[in-house]
Amino acid sequence: MNILERVPRDAKLRSLITQATFGKRIFCPRCGSSHVNRSEHRYRCPRCRKPFSLTSASWLKGMKLDLEKLWLLVDCWQRRIAFKTASEIAGVSTITVRRWFRRFQEHLVYESPDLEGIVEMDEAFLGRKRHGNQRIVLGAYERTSKKIVVRMTKNREQGTTDEFLLRHVDTSSMIWTDGAMCYEGINEFFGYLHGSCNHGNWEFGPTNHIENVWSALKGFIRRTYHHFHKEWLPMLLREFEARWNTPDLFLSPLFYLRTCLLAVPSR
Repeated sequence: MNILERVPRDAKLRSLITQATFGKRIFCPRCGSSHVNRSEHRYRCPRCRKPFSLTSASWLKGMKLDLEKLWLLVDCWQRRIAFKTASEIAGVSTITVRRWFRRFQEHLVYESPDLEGIVEMDEAFLGRKRHGNQRIVLGAYERTSKKIVVRMTKNREQGTTDEFLLRHVDTSSMIWTDGAMCYEGINEFFGYLHGSCNHGNWEFGPTNHIENVWSALKGFIRRTYHHFHKEWLPMLLREFEARWNTPDLFLSPLFYLRTCLLAVPSR
């Protein structure tokens, strides 16, 4: 089905956005009162005596797009469609596409999992060093659940990798790593079971899954964002991790909006 044919009709679309924002019943985002008056597409709370709209009650406040273009942009973002193609589909500029893709990232309702059991851990370099944009990323992969955790880090020193492990991996786990010195002693100091392989001798078997994660991450960045700036890498990693761990969140614009578009109190 063509992506344009997936967009609901205007009345249906407005109803879906209303349900995603308020749930079963519209309420005042300031005081929570469900006794509101409606006039066309605007609402007014008798208690607060303040008006609000469908979009001003959520993080869509100030949106200048119509709902159809919003739906199309969410769909393009979920499908990892490049900026230029998404701008042609939605009829907006590439700058607008980039801005909204970042907003969708910022409002993901997602929490990283706690890993346990057999866990593979490794580090990767993203970006180009000669451009001053290279960054180090630590990652862990749990074999049983196939969940991942990826984080940008400032270095590969032992204290940094230890902190990552203790925060995201249960101490009863079996950790497989390469032969880097930063992983030495995690069994003695923290109680992890630890095995390692020598990548210099082309031994990748025990860490094959986390190596595949790096390949998928680099492909994800190239396909959708082409490149990244170091300031935006943590958000890219969070989106990638959410896509890997909770793929249902990216199946349809409706599921994303129902999960992530909530009415927020006005200030």
